[in-house]
Amino acid sequence: MTRGVVILTPYFFPVIGGVESNAERLARYLVSQRVPVHVLTKRIDHQLPDAEDRDGISVHRIGPYGQRSSFGKWQLLPAVTRWLVRRAADYDVVCCVDYRATGAAALLARRSTGRRVVFQAQTTGVLSGDNMDPLLRSAGVGATGAIARVLKAPIRALYGGADAFACISRDIERETLACGIARERVYYLPNAIDMSHFRPADPTERERLRQQFDLPINRVVCLFVGRLSREKGVLDLLEAWRVVQPSDALLVVAGPDMTGHPWDAGVPGRAFVQRHGLGASVRFIGPLSDVAPMMQAADIVVQPSHFEALGLSAIEALACGAPLVASAVGGLLDFVVDGQNGRLCPPQDPPALAACLRPLLSDADARTRLAAHARESVLQTFDEQVVFGRMRALFERLAETR
Repeated sequence: MTRGVVILTPYFFPVIGGVESNAERLARYLVSQRVPVHVLTKRIDHQLPDAEDRDGISVHRIGPYGQRSSFGKWQLLPAVTRWLVRRAADYDVVCCVDYRATGAAALLARRSTGRRVVFQAQTTGVLSGDNMDPLLRSAGVGATGAIARVLKAPIRALYGGADAFACISRDIERETLACGIARERVYYLPNAIDMSHFRPADPTERERLRQQFDLPINRVVCLFVGRLSREKGVLDLLEAWRVVQPSDALLVVAGPDMTGHPWDAGVPGRAFVQRHGLGASVRFIGPLSDVAPMMQAADIVVQPSHFEALGLSAIEALACGAPLVASAVGGLLDFVVDGQNGRLCPPQDPPALAACLRPLLSDADARTRLAAHARESVLQTFDEQVVFGRMRALFERLAETR
């Protein structure tokens, strides 16, 4: 590849989330392989430079200023199109990480530049238009009727024009194929992790980590990692914890509040704990800059999401050798095998979640059996050296056929 890759992501550092962390890891891998990388993203505030070098990654912040929002992606369209056209000599391929809105700009620029475009959806329903269903239902329109099909058809026609689709889950892969995209343009390329960083800790290291985080040595530690948002199931987990009422276990809740967002579960979650007298067994610790050490210190990790395109933190937990309790939804079904490396339960069902947690909290042998298969279940499929190597090969093939 002579020119390099543009990684187009609506938001990037210092915004940190699944989309942003995946974009940064992919960029770092490509730079390590001596592939020039330009990250193209939205301005969020005046304190950040419009252009900077982050360890060899050229970051370009463009468009109007504004904090993370759904509408902000659409505001970025004109600026993205102009940048891609003006800087066409600097790249061969555009990889759109979360291509809602920005993918349209990449396709529009391609008409002038001829540069190849790869789409990577980070959630289901983008290509099919099914993520419009709540809006349609609120307007009294059936999600599967003739009107809905007419409204969704332009979305499929627009986004279906990408040169390749990198699907982070089998669910998204099936959706992409069902929308009529040719098999040769569809690739299963899940979000990946650094397996050398996310690894099991030996007993001595684990005891040190428990002391570092002020965790009890002789109690079972159950961990939730994720933003404190209702769709992540944190309120369901707290209700399940109230049902179980464990006397010798601690639930650690790690993640940022969604302050000001209607889905925020931080304030109601802490109020729930106080109201039900759970303060001795539930601890909110806020966001972590590095979740690996906490996962290495935990006995069980829980991901009770209402929906999940992939569930990267669940993969990280398994790579650390922690048994997982997860909702049977979306991409989690790709790698969580009930009774083998974790337990699956229905989403939004606190009693069922409590029934999964109760035996694991009380039975060390059951936890050990699940932990024995945890890392091997994700090692090959989600190792970033493997996945990003395949992505680099895809970029090179596309660049050669520009």
